[in-house]
Amino acid sequence: MTAGVLPATSDGIGRAPRGVNDAKGFVFISHLGEVFPSGFLPLSAGNVRKQPLAEIYRNSPLFTALRDTSRLKGKCGVCEFRQICGGSRARAYALTGDPFAEEPCCVYQPQAAPLAA
Repeated sequence: MTAGVLPATSDGIGRAPRGVNDAKGFVFISHLGEVFPSGFLPLSAGNVRKQPLAEIYRNSPLFTALRDTSRLKGKCGVCEFRQICGGSRARAYALTGDPFAEEPCCVYQPQAAPLAA
């Protein structure tokens, strides 16, 4: 393998096989030990001073819910790329107060979603 070149995946694109997103392969730990799904999603899942990080990541209701793509709403919920992308849960939360709402900045129109009027 050449330095700086990713090995090709079966689709030939050379990308990560699954999306890395809030609570999916990523955590943010504050200086106080609070564990968040990302640095932009201000919902705490626990504190590393009180329980192990692995336990929080694997078992907290917030992290398990964010990994469950069947909870996504709007066009994200019907998008054929929800397992790979999932949209920004932080932006959804910031603009709607619901981390499972559809990604408000996504311009993609899923095949299964009805066109907006």
